[in-house]
Amino acid sequence: MSDQASGARPAWSDRPQEEARLLNPAFVGMLLCRMVADYARKAGRPMPIALAFLLVPIVLHRRTREALPKTTVTGVLTWLQEHKDVHITFSGRMRLTRAVTQEALMFAMAHAYLAVDGTALAVGRRRIPASYPRDANHTDETRECVDRAAFVGRWLAGAGTDHTIFAAWGVAP
Repeated sequence: MSDQASGARPAWSDRPQEEARLLNPAFVGMLLCRMVADYARKAGRPMPIALAFLLVPIVLHRRTREALPKTTVTGVLTWLQEHKDVHITFSGRMRLTRAVTQEALMFAMAHAYLAVDGTALAVGRRRIPASYPRDANHTDETRECVDRAAFVGRWLAGAGTDHTIFAAWGVAP
């Protein structure tokens, strides 16, 4: 059985350079930290672990990220009804990015940026900076991904139960 068929990810040196940069556990883990922190701040409770798997196919998919509403006033269900084109390909993207999310979760938990609280994710004992540093290594797109990850946390915090959210996106946890 190949590594891909068994669910194992290839070594970093064997991955395309673009994938190694955009989908690396540190970057995706930082996005997850932003999502979890803003979810918890708005909801007043830790974020269900399953919701972490929505982040990558929403935020790292440019068309979806750029179509997201500017404020949480627009509800998830309303937005999905107005953006059926994004919704149609979502389940496939989620399936393809599951391993990326798993790696990022393990990285963030191993480094104490995230912690498990029952069946939920909480901010760990190590904190990420409140704002993303501006320097030559961080592109506008990178900063946009960070901002949108935080937004998705707040947005999903007001969208109902995790089961309702998954049903709206047409996927199962």
